[in-house]
Amino acid sequence: MTPRVFATVLLAGACLGKLVHAQPPPSFEVATIKPADPDARGQFIRIPSPGRISVTNMTLLDLIRFAYSEGLGANLEITGGPNWLNRDRYDVEAKAEGTATPPEMRLMLRTLLAQRFALKLHSDSKEVNVYAMVLARSDGKLGPKVQPWDGKCSGREPPPAQPKGPRCGAFFRPPGMALEGVSMEVVADMLSTPIVNLGRPVVDRTGLKGEFTMQLEFQFRPPGPNAQAPPDDPLAPSLFTALQEQFGLKLQSSRGNADFLVVDQAEKPSAN
Repeated sequence: MTPRVFATVLLAGACLGKLVHAQPPPSFEVATIKPADPDARGQFIRIPSPGRISVTNMTLLDLIRFAYSEGLGANLEITGGPNWLNRDRYDVEAKAEGTATPPEMRLMLRTLLAQRFALKLHSDSKEVNVYAMVLARSDGKLGPKVQPWDGKCSGREPPPAQPKGPRCGAFFRPPGMALEGVSMEVVADMLSTPIVNLGRPVVDRTGLKGEFTMQLEFQFRPPGPNAQAPPDDPLAPSLFTALQEQFGLKLQSSRGNADFLVVDQAEKPSAN
């Protein structure tokens, strides 16, 4: 056998070996999906222990956004799919074999959605209206409710860093929201969520690096048709004013590119 033919045989064998030994997509060891209690209040995604995920009262749209996004995923637009995509709610309990990191469990959730909801989608991008989050002051000074992060999570060592995610936490609580160990990109994601309801995504254009601890005092309207809205206060500042006074940040109308997903196919989940 000539050297050229021998090399060709080796190359073909290597390619065949890659096909034979291709790794299957990561998946949970066990998982259950069932319709949520119609009287349930609130929506939650919890990771009670390494390798376990618990989802309460969330739509397939919510699950797609969590599985396919980085960080909070609030800027990820999803289009297409059946009319129940953002209506029917589900509870999901899943466990990986051994331990798994949150990013690994997002990949496992993608596999679960493909298997149980027959989910098929593709990605695209387009230019849309956005709010650009910029510094309100020319000297770059931030507001009184912003402090440099001290490197701890409520006095404890932080978990490993996640791409575009908070080091400690980012959540809404009456009145307003609390953020610990967050970049300005995470702040923009929080302001893009349905609870804030600005009608367009917020993108970070502050140019600030590093991580911060921030507390915003503002009365958001809770989402959902059955949520109890707070009484209107005609003297309360607007969100734009609150952000400028408390954070030293300003929202300006602008244009920007946004990635989005198109749902090509989705079916109601198969039985457990």
